[in-house]
Amino acid sequence: MAMDRLHWPRRQAPHTRWLLLLGCALVALGPAPASAHVRWFVPEGLQLRSPQWELFWRWPTLAVIGLSAFLWAGLRLLQRALGTPHWPNPPLLASMEPCATRVLALHAGISLVWFAYQRELFVPSLELPNSLLGWALLVATVIVAFTFITALFDRAGAALLLLVYLAAFAVFPPVAVLEQLHYLGIALVLLVLGQTVPPLGVAKYLVRFTRYERHAVTALRLLTGLALVIVAFSEKLLNPELSSAFLRQYPHFNVLHSLFGWTWVSDRFFGDLAGVVEATIGILLITGVLTRVVILAMWVPFNLTVPLLPPVELLGHLPIFGIMYLLLLYGSGVAPQTAFRWLQPALTGELAAAQRRLAGEEEPSSGEPVPAQAASTPNSGSRRPSSARTSARCLQYR
Repeated sequence: MAMDRLHWPRRQAPHTRWLLLLGCALVALGPAPASAHVRWFVPEGLQLRSPQWELFWRWPTLAVIGLSAFLWAGLRLLQRALGTPHWPNPPLLASMEPCATRVLALHAGISLVWFAYQRELFVPSLELPNSLLGWALLVATVIVAFTFITALFDRAGAALLLLVYLAAFAVFPPVAVLEQLHYLGIALVLLVLGQTVPPLGVAKYLVRFTRYERHAVTALRLLTGLALVIVAFSEKLLNPELSSAFLRQYPHFNVLHSLFGWTWVSDRFFGDLAGVVEATIGILLITGVLTRVVILAMWVPFNLTVPLLPPVELLGHLPIFGIMYLLLLYGSGVAPQTAFRWLQPALTGELAAAQRRLAGEEEPSSGEPVPAQAASTPNSGSRRPSSARTSARCLQYR
């Protein structure tokens, strides 16, 4: 059932495998620091440097528009030839699905608690001030990380993360906060989808949110793509001093210069190329065309920089890796079915049975019916769907 839900019927098109391999090869040969957040590795005085908006009307902006349009058209034609937006769909996806939101929460939680330990919010460039609001954000971030890692009160932690993100605008420059828009998407996804079975009373309340499952995933995809575009412009295309400072510290990242000996490729030009690649990936993610192909292409540059930079590169990108895991499954429009996975055990009495078992009480016989109050939703006369109806609705495309 899960495997059927993760893909649509498709026409055989063997040539598309070569197209995918070609696309991944092109991404792999692209500028290496395309996914590197250069703010994290430059001197403190440059980390929160504002973008130079007058540089927007340079050739890189036109290159982003042209390259994005070209690749979007190619992916669109490929999607039409395949007859499905859910390609590729290997059987492995069905095995990955049960852990999707758990992987996202763990990755985000570990990253949050690490930077909180450094008195930083989300990333190294956002150092929290020694003020009441700064300490409040620090404590709130630790609480969010605790809920995500332990899965205790995870939806409450997601709601708190929403507040933390909004409060960050009162402390840091708006552009620096907008670069972390993907955290807003993480909060929305974990608030709606969850990662564990809630208590019965909470589950009855959460039934009403099941209709927004795919909307939450779409929001995560859009916000992540937008964050990539903003970072590409604010750190590279509109801030050439940042990318030049980064490449002076890590000159081997200019692979066209260090590996191929193209001395005419300056650090600024290479930084512009990296920004074009990153912005193009973000735009393709926003369009929603063959999302799984785009995610697989993202995996190359985002993993390429990890062994070449200090550990903060991995710790800062952990939330992005969790997002890619989840979008690989659901980013193309597949219904997550979290109501079936997390709410049904509470609504049908399975959670109560587990609580009795863990308390050492005698388990009910297999033929014993589930108590009516556990299996029913509140206000039976309301339009709120029953657990069985909710599960059935999640098993099909809405």
